[in-house]
Formats: sequence, structure tokens, C-alpha cells
Amino acid sequence: MMALNTALVLLTVVLGLLPFVFTLRMQRYPDGVREGANAPAPLRPVFLVLPCKGIDPGFRDNIDAWFMQDCPDLHLVFAVATADDPAYAELRQVLGRHERAGARHGATIVVAGIDNRRAQKLTNQLAAVRSVDAAAGVLVFADSDIRPDPGFVSRLIAPLGERGVGATTGFRWYLPPRPTLGAMLRSTWNAGALPFLCDPAHNFAWGGGMAISGEVFQRAAVDEAWDRAVSDDFPFTLAVRRLGLELRFVTSCIAISHEGSTLRETLEFTNRQSIISRVYFPFLWWSAALVHSFANLLPLYGFGCAATYALGGDPVWLVGAGCLVLVPLSLANAALLLGNVKRLLPGIAGDLERLRWRYVLCAPIASLLSLVNTLYSATTRRITWRGISYELRSPTDTVVLKHTG
Repeated sequence: MMALNTALVLLTVVLGLLPFVFTLRMQRYPDGVREGANAPAPLRPVFLVLPCKGIDPGFRDNIDAWFMQDCPDLHLVFAVATADDPAYAELRQVLGRHERAGARHGATIVVAGIDNRRAQKLTNQLAAVRSVDAAAGVLVFADSDIRPDPGFVSRLIAPLGERGVGATTGFRWYLPPRPTLGAMLRSTWNAGALPFLCDPAHNFAWGGGMAISGEVFQRAAVDEAWDRAVSDDFPFTLAVRRLGLELRFVTSCIAISHEGSTLRETLEFTNRQSIISRVYFPFLWWSAALVHSFANLLPLYGFGCAATYALGGDPVWLVGAGCLVLVPLSLANAALLLGNVKRLLPGIAGDLERLRWRYVLCAPIASLLSLVNTLYSATTRRITWRGISYELRSPTDTVVLKHTG
């Protein structure tokens, strides 16, 4: 028993220290165009594709932010499913206001229609791509619920001029307006992906902010990868990788989402992401399943050993109690990660500092949530996303089950 407990403690230490390796690597990760790369200027024009469904909180301010981008020769292409979508009328008003004020960028609205072979977001994006001369420039895909700063698009497309870079991606940071448990859990859970985005061999695109040249988009056959899919970012990632090209994470393109979330909404969001990961990125799903299983079971075992030692005094159980060290290691890594994020997001560094202990203390709970997500996603391939229910039969086979809103 002593040998088993010793082995489990060693495994615990390894699992506890491994996240520090990824988090520390973030500190050395360069942003944007590599120094000395002599990259040519990105292709022009730039087509910004924004699929919309319904009215997100702060919708008008979010759309206004895209009109303020400092990227030259930028054209905004908004896409909705039908003209009955509330977003359509809202977009017409916003576009009309900017046109009257002498808008910096041209903008159009595309009505994509409904196609039950794929997620509505993908139908909207594909219709938008087909409405422009994509091969002539750069395609940027973004979500309507983020509010970017004026340099967001320019920074996102800058690395595309480098040899070997096929696409770029940003990421999202959820900043809770109120630090409720549900909102803090979603933000902490989502933040766990950040260190891995700095690994070019294993990172993945984020559908809320990704860019690709039209030529690579066609060579990678991204439109075919999206044809019967529900996720835009994972098929996008795999299509670019099949060409042997790099997906570059641009750390200065982490968008801030000022959104709250209830516990129920957080559970729905994290379960959905886990199901999508299981279908499109099984290696990532299995890795998360193993890591979070050990991360939760080992401290539980350590607690049991500590209780047994307290009752009986046998030193073999005192060794097993060493598995509890995973908890302070997890808290310390969360604090280190938050420090890195404050460096990357100086505009909200004060907000993050005020929420520091909430983020740190939520880290073990977020790991437990990830285990719950893994167990749930092992039982189903059905998700509901923006009022539409889907069954993800495979990466290339999606069935729309029901429109619920």
C-alpha cells in the first residue's frame, strides 16, 4: 500500500506542476508578426463576416465597434437567416445611420435562408462568403456579441503575410458585470484554454475571431468542411492543418465579453462545448477527460487518506494524504495564469485584480465542472444552440432536430 500511495503522490505532483509549464510558456509567447520575419503586407480587400441571430446585449455598440476598425479596405458583411430575424431590422438601422454619417467602411446584409444540413451560423457564414470575391483578399470571421477595439482586425490579419501561416485566431475573455458564481465559473472554465492556444501544434481556432486568406480558404476547402457541420472553429482548424500550415494565436486579439451567466447557463454552455469537442477533436476531449478525472479523484483520495490517518495513525495513509497537494498547486497556477492575463489585457487589469481571489478559488470548481461536462458529453451528441437543437452524428454529419426560438 505504501508503494501505491507513493506512486499516486508522485502522479499528483506531476499533474499539479504540468499546468505551470503551459502557463509559463504564455509569458514567452510572441504576439503578431514574428520579429525579423520580413512579412509582406496582408492581402486586400478584407471581408469581415458577421453572422447574427437575435439581439445580443449591447448589440448596437458591438456593431458600431466594427465600423470603427482602423483596417483599410475593410468591408463588413452581416448575415442573418431570414428578414424576420430581429437582428435584420436592427442592422438596417445601424447601417443606415453609419451611411448617413459617412461610414469609414462599406457594409452589406446577406439573408442566408435556412438549411437543415448544418448549424445556422455556418449557413450564414457560407452565404456571406459566396456574396464576395473571397479569393481576392482576406476573410475575417467574428461574432456579433463581442466589442473589439479599433485595431482588432489589423492585428488579427497581420501574421497572414508570413510564410507558413495559414490562419490566425483570437480568443474571448468573459468579464462578469457581476461576480456571481455562474459568471465566474464560465469565465474561469473558458480561461483554461488560453495556455494551450500558445502551442502551435495543438491549438485551435476560436470562431468569434479568426482570419484566413481567401486563397487558403479555398485550398483548405473550408466551405466543404462546414457543409454539414455544427462547429465553425474545429473544422476550420483541421482544414488548415491538413495543408501543413500554422494556425497562429494572436494574443492581442483577446476580445472582452461583458456578459453575466447563471449556473444553468454556464452548465449548458460548458456541456455544449464538451460535446462539440468530443465529436470534432476527440484527442482534446480524451485528454481533458483523463486530466480532470485525476485532478478531482486524487484530492478526494488524499482527503480519505488524511481522515484514515487521523483515526488510526498508520503512516501509510499519511503518505496518501499527500495527494491533497494538488489543491494548492491548482490555486497557485490559477493565480499565475491570471497574472499573465492581466499583462495581455491591461485595459481590464484593474477589474481582474478586484476579482483575483474569486478566479483563484473558482479554479478547482471549474475542474470539477469539466469532469461533469465530460461525463455528460459521453452520453449524448445532442446540443441546443441559440434556440436550435442539433444532433452531431459525426464531424461531417449534422442533423437539425428542432427550431425552438
